[in-house]
Amino acid sequence: MQASNRLEHPVLEIAIGGSAVDKRPHAFSLITDQGLPSVLAKLSYPQDVAAGKAHDPLTVSLTLTDERYLLFTGEIFSVGIHGAFRELDLTDGYKKLCDTRIINAYRKETAKVILQDALDQAGIEKTKITCPSVEIARFSTEKIPADISITLLIKTLEEHGHAGLRFFFDDEDYFRFGTADDTGKNEGITFEFETGKNIFKKGDGWIEVLPLPIRHSQEVTVDGVKLIPFRTDLSVSASRSRLVLWLKETA
Repeated sequence: MQASNRLEHPVLEIAIGGSAVDKRPHAFSLITDQGLPSVLAKLSYPQDVAAGKAHDPLTVSLTLTDERYLLFTGEIFSVGIHGAFRELDLTDGYKKLCDTRIINAYRKETAKVILQDALDQAGIEKTKITCPSVEIARFSTEKIPADISITLLIKTLEEHGHAGLRFFFDDEDYFRFGTADDTGKNEGITFEFETGKNIFKKGDGWIEVLPLPIRHSQEVTVDGVKLIPFRTDLSVSASRSRLVLWLKETA
């Protein structure tokens, strides 16, 4: 899809607890990185806007050039007052993994069963998983957070010859597990960018464009070349709105 070069101001739409928030936020930021299972997300309002409290479910959407895009699904992690603003730190399903401590004690069990047990204990229901069909002779640990258990499982699978596995949560808060060739990547529209048309700034391995629903590992086209963002930095505010993509060539 050809991204527009129109400078229409993007509009954020926030829903907390399933209900739209009437007051517009001051700013929203979202960083995703292919090497990290978590995102960095923050939302801010003027200090007098009492929108949301910790643990409230939340979605963030963006309307730009008459198109509406989902940017984030998760919950409010914490709320604090900083200067003139009320800042909401956001988290997705990754927090459930971190908050769930499990004990692993498996002998001659498949990797898929070990993974699913960890997700079940953490209460993760929405998943998109491609897990190698490997039987593991022994997989045991002391009581550890579920995210660490999954990381150790990935290392064990690497020892069995399965490289490139990763896990994270996508814009709809689905747990994704797999490689860049299957469910270990973000999916979405393939946006097209052109120098001098809809690229605002460009450097060695990065571009700055309008804010769009692009996360790490979601293919884009830059000057006719297919590339993969390994890191994205989105910010939307009244003063400045942009998306920076750090890019690498597709395999």
